[in-house]
Amino acid sequence: MRVADVMSNKPVTITPDVPVSEAFRVASAYGVQHLVITEGRLPIGVVCIRCDLADAFPKRPVGQYMSQPVTIGAYETAEHASQKMCQKGVGALIVRGGDAGWGIATRGDLLRAGFQAGEEEGLFFCAACGTHMHVHPVPGCEWVAFCVDCWDRAGPPRIGEDLGESD
Repeated sequence: MRVADVMSNKPVTITPDVPVSEAFRVASAYGVQHLVITEGRLPIGVVCIRCDLADAFPKRPVGQYMSQPVTIGAYETAEHASQKMCQKGVGALIVRGGDAGWGIATRGDLLRAGFQAGEEEGLFFCAACGTHMHVHPVPGCEWVAFCVDCWDRAGPPRIGEDLGESD
């Protein structure tokens, strides 16, 4: 299976000066988790609503939170795309080439197309809950990854969080 077979030719795009609150609205309206940041018609970054913007200030421009795009060729294999996502700790790749010139491929796109993760399966899915969404490798470990929800549950309590009754 090639990346061109699973990628989206028409990704949802915004410019880097769009406020974070507007990015959330756009992502919700289109039902996507990843937005491509463009200047002109070229991709200059990617932002994940859950991973990159979860703690972002609503009025700040989304360009402050974007990450550099990780790219792959449209005619590379899905296995190579999966390995690259795991190596770079990202859930979406900007795809170069194809019919539209460029597009985006996510972990979800690969799985919906029937891709079965191979050796990198430990980094493709959360070790705690098994989801494929918003998964990041454990720093310093090349075999285990957790989703942002499991990381949040495993972390220390936040200020003001109810810890139950006191003695």
